[in-house]
Amino acid sequence: MFDGVNLLFVSHHRRWKTEFRSGAWARELVRRGYSVTLLCTHEWRRLRPEVSTHDGVQVVEAPDLLIGSARSGWDIWETMWRMKYLRRRSYDLIHAFETRPTTIYPVCSLLRRAPAPLVIDWNDWWGRGGLIRERRPRWYQLLFGGVETWFEEHFRPQANHTTVISSSLAQRAIGLGVPQDTITILRGGVDVSAFPLCPPTAFREAFGIAPTAFVAMYSAADATMDVDLVLHAIQLACQKIPQLVLVMTGHQLKRFRERLQSAGLHNHVRHLGFLDRPKLIKALLCADVFLLPLRDSIANRGRWPHKIGEYMASGRPTITNPVGDIRWLFNSFAVGLLCEPSAEAMADAIERLYGEPDLRANLGQTARSVAERDFSWPVIVDRLESAYRDVQGRWKLKHGERESRATRFSR
Repeated sequence: MFDGVNLLFVSHHRRWKTEFRSGAWARELVRRGYSVTLLCTHEWRRLRPEVSTHDGVQVVEAPDLLIGSARSGWDIWETMWRMKYLRRRSYDLIHAFETRPTTIYPVCSLLRRAPAPLVIDWNDWWGRGGLIRERRPRWYQLLFGGVETWFEEHFRPQANHTTVISSSLAQRAIGLGVPQDTITILRGGVDVSAFPLCPPTAFREAFGIAPTAFVAMYSAADATMDVDLVLHAIQLACQKIPQLVLVMTGHQLKRFRERLQSAGLHNHVRHLGFLDRPKLIKALLCADVFLLPLRDSIANRGRWPHKIGEYMASGRPTITNPVGDIRWLFNSFAVGLLCEPSAEAMADAIERLYGEPDLRANLGQTARSVAERDFSWPVIVDRLESAYRDVQGRWKLKHGERESRATRFSR
C-alpha cells in the first residue's frame, strides 16, 4: 500500500540513542513498505560521514566536531554538512526529531527547495525549568538557557503535524500556537518479542546474582534521574528484607562506591555498568520488581521514561510515583504500585511486593499484557501512520488536487 513512499527522519542524536524512538519507528515503517532514511550524528567521526543499512533503514551518520555527549545538535560544521547532503535530495514527508540547529536548519533549507509535509517530534521538556535545570550546571543555564528554550519552541508552529511523547508537551505545544487537531501523542514503545517469558532466576548466574536474592532493578543509560531516592529507599527496605539487592545498569555516579560504603549498602547494590542490548535484556529479566523514581518536577511531568516499556515487557511490576503521564498509566492499568515520591513510601512498596508474591505475579502478568497490547512498536506505528495520513490529507487539501509525491500516501 505504501511502496515507494520516501521518508526522511532527522535526529540530532547519535545512532544508539535513536533506538529509543526514531530508529524503532523507522524499522517498523520499512517492514510496512516505506523507504526510510535516518539522518543522525556519528559517534566519533569529525570530517566524514558513515552510511550504512540496518534492517532496511538507510542510516546516514553525519560528522561532528564536538566530542561525546556534546554531540547533541549544536555543531555548526555538522549543520552545514547536513545542508549540503540534502541539497539534491527530496522526500515525500520529513519527520524532524526535536528542533536543535543540526536538525531544523537542514530541514528548513531542504523544504525551501523541495516542499513536503513536515512533522516535528517533541520528546523531552528541556527549557522553561525542564531538563536543563536538572542536567546542566548553573553557569550553562544562565548562558544558554534562553537559547535552548528558543530553539525548543520557535519552530513548533511551522510543522504540518506534531508528535509528542506526553500530554504535558501536547499542552505546551498548544500554548505555542500549534493547533490541537494536528497533535498526536505517541508515548514510548518497546520490542516486546525481545523479552522472553521466564522466571527472575533464569539469567542470574551470568551476572553473579544469588537465586535467593530479592532483586529490585533500577535501569538507566547515560542519565540517572532521582537515583538518590532509590538508594535511600533501599537503605530503609534492607532493614526488613536482608536478601534485598538493588541491581543497577548504565551510568555510574561519581564517588558511587564511597556513597554505598557510607550508607552501609555495599553488600546490597550491584552496578553492572553499560550493557549491550542482549545483556541488558537478560539483566532486566533478573528483577523481581522495578523501581522508577519520579519526583514532581517540570521535567518529569513532561517526559515519558522509555524504560517503563521494557519494565512492562519483562513481566515484572514497577514501583513508581504519580507524576506526569505515568500517573495516567498506573491509574489505568494494574502494572505496579504508585506511591508518594519519598524513600519511606518506596521502601514500604518494596516490602509489600516482597511479602505478597501473588500480587507481584498478577501485576507482572498485567504489565506484560499491557506492553503487548498498547506499547509494542507495531501498535505505536499504527498511530504514527494514522498521523501521516492526516498530514497527507491536509497537505493535499492545501496544495490542491495536482499530482505530487505526497499524494502517493493515499494510493
